Amino acid sequence: MLRLNNLTRVAVIGAAVALVACSDNPKLLGPTTPVGGEIFKSYVALGNSITAGYQSGGIVDSTQRQSYARLLALQMGTQYHYAALAKPGCPAPIVNFNTQARPAGAPPCALRITTSVTDILNNVAVPGASSFDLTATNGTPFSNGLTTFVLGGKTQVERALQAKPTFVTIGIVGNDYLSFAVQDGRTAVLAGITPVATFSANYDAALTQLLAGAPELKGVILGNALPTNVPILFDAAAMSDPVFKAKFDAQAGKTTTLDPSCLAGGAGATSLINTFLAHQIRAGAHPAIVACVPGGASGTLPAPIGDILILDPSEQTSINAIVSGYNTYLQNKANSIGFAYFDTNGLLTSLKAAGTLILPRPNYASATAPFGPGMSLDGVHPAAAVHREIANALISVINAKYQTTLAPVQ
Repeated sequence: MLRLNNLTRVAVIGAAVALVACSDNPKLLGPTTPVGGEIFKSYVALGNSITAGYQSGGIVDSTQRQSYARLLALQMGTQYHYAALAKPGCPAPIVNFNTQARPAGAPPCALRITTSVTDILNNVAVPGASSFDLTATNGTPFSNGLTTFVLGGKTQVERALQAKPTFVTIGIVGNDYLSFAVQDGRTAVLAGITPVATFSANYDAALTQLLAGAPELKGVILGNALPTNVPILFDAAAMSDPVFKAKFDAQAGKTTTLDPSCLAGGAGATSLINTFLAHQIRAGAHPAIVACVPGGASGTLPAPIGDILILDPSEQTSINAIVSGYNTYLQNKANSIGFAYFDTNGLLTSLKAAGTLILPRPNYASATAPFGPGMSLDGVHPAAAVHREIANALISVINAKYQTTLAPVQ
């Protein structure tokens, strides 16, 4: 079964590694006043895969350089060091959506780029990280090889404080719930989602440590996306479109049966379907049946049909309540400490509605841009164009909150 942790997590890298980072702009290395003002003298990005620059199930220096965090640093005119990963990646990003192929001969991890060694990182984000990982010293179930590779045995907060930050963005988004929701979707698996109270306590601990070490710190906290705004999931109604279903079936390698639960008026008419269900059918890991509630309309289809890789209406209600709880906490917390808050859902909703950078439904006929040119091939992580949109949305939020004059990314 294709699971999201195959898309967002990497093989464990054995021994602890040296702390290595790269700056792609020598002009940003000096102590000069940043063009954006003293508030940006030392910018640090905390977060997980999106902040780190993970794309198409992998990460490499070229994708790291497309991160919204780097774009912000450039507009701020401040230094930007990151743990650069050598080609073809760690792991190498997928190059073909239909086959899920990576570059031929790519190793599990091509390790680091050894130039520009520094003790300071301005991007401490680690793919796979959750709210637990901001302060966990001994790892968490979300930790992976890149945790040590990037952080060198320290936590994200500890590494951030080493840079004596004056401004931060905190983008721990998705992993507390999204991996459970889209990698599997079965009701029992969803029990692993971080409760709102635990999520809040994790953030409280992280922000307490961060502000204790940098009392004058300013920044932006990013909110979590709702499942309907994650391109890897599409609406069940799409399967009633014969053109779309034909493309789904072509990817599945066979004609699939559409259960009545997915039809208008059915119990799962508003369910969300994981795009990679078609791949699972092709691989023989799932029967050639698409049902939109557990057991289908009859209730007799064998498990996990209608449950795995499906978010039915009741599951969506539960998840939406949790994500809303996360975001309400984050917004209130940001307000209480004088930070700005950025709700990603407004941007994602508008981009999907426009249908230019993010498609409202996947295009199974495309091997290189199935989710639109602004999304990478895993349907979760942005490509360069959407990173620019995120950076510009954050710039608007920062300018409004702190009366700065950062220019948008062109």
